[in-house]
Amino acid sequence: MPYLIQSAHKHLQRCGDLPITIQTTGSASPASAAPQDQLAIHKLLSPYTSRIRHLTLAFPVEWMNNFLGHTANSTDVKSLESVKLVYHPHHQCPPLGDNNMFTHAYSLHTVEIEYASELGWKYLESNTVNLPWSQITELNLIHVVASPPYLQAILANCTALENLTLSIIKAADDNTNHFPFGMMVPGAHVHHNHVSFPNLKHLTLYNPKNFDYSEYLASLRIHFPSLEHFGTSSNGDPRNGRQWSHSQFVTILAENVVPLLSVSTPAHISHADIENIIRDVPSLRVLDVREGDPISETTIRLMTQGYLAQQMEELTCAVAPALLSSFLDMVEGRYVSRRSKAIYRGFKKLVIRCPKNSQGYMDVHERIEELRQWGRDITVVES
Repeated sequence: MPYLIQSAHKHLQRCGDLPITIQTTGSASPASAAPQDQLAIHKLLSPYTSRIRHLTLAFPVEWMNNFLGHTANSTDVKSLESVKLVYHPHHQCPPLGDNNMFTHAYSLHTVEIEYASELGWKYLESNTVNLPWSQITELNLIHVVASPPYLQAILANCTALENLTLSIIKAADDNTNHFPFGMMVPGAHVHHNHVSFPNLKHLTLYNPKNFDYSEYLASLRIHFPSLEHFGTSSNGDPRNGRQWSHSQFVTILAENVVPLLSVSTPAHISHADIENIIRDVPSLRVLDVREGDPISETTIRLMTQGYLAQQMEELTCAVAPALLSSFLDMVEGRYVSRRSKAIYRGFKKLVIRCPKNSQGYMDVHERIEELRQWGRDITVVES
């Protein structure tokens, strides 16, 4: 470790006063051996805290505690704009320790906290990572959960929040009153009124276990009057969180009454629900349902006739080989000349999933290439 520290110092010193990005790529698992020098991480990074703009730490929790603890009360992190903490506690190690490292990070606006465990989520004992919540514009919580009253209290202080990722749990547990990392804000109080986020534009629900997210959001009593993008995520795991629930989605629409512009999901979604999304959200401009069923012939016909997706500009979906020609007819029929003063000018981007060795694709291959030559952004990916 001393050699690595010296080598890192040598390279970083060559950068002069330029801002730097620190990203650890080591394992976050408890099986990783801690350095013999317990201050190794602190010694490596502390000389450069004033220059760190982006910080990603993926350490076993003992390493994380050591670094955060010894770098506490730092007043030199004023350039820090984003921080990501990935940790993996286990029954033989302590919870994340108290620290105030980010209290003076006046430029910090993006925070991501991930509990890197394949065993699922955990409610941890209360600890404290003090963050300037009122200036955070993006907050991502992956496998990090809390009881609704406590999470609501945290979110109530994020008055500038624009992008939010929440991990969905099965049921509310008011007896679980400890939030991972103890992110209780001084002066925050638990209340049962709705919390509104007027600046929030982008909401992603991390839901690998396919829980009822409408029920969980209702328990949080949070409202998104300006929401533009709604998405679900399962972190790329094809085994979990892969079934779209249109009833839950409709509940979110009804409770927030927002003109969504974008919807995306890696979940499996039926062709009927693809049409339902398009029908229920007439304001939709971007739709990504790449893992869903192929778009139906009926949906293509209704889009061709102008009854559906009148504002759509970007579409990622599967198309059956036999319907590719009709699909392209619909797409071409929407293009508007650049000289036109029309506000809607058709599709700007298409990603089509279909088998490239099919006869249907071979029949339209040259046609797609011609569209590309005319400047159309069309990508075909193997299904």
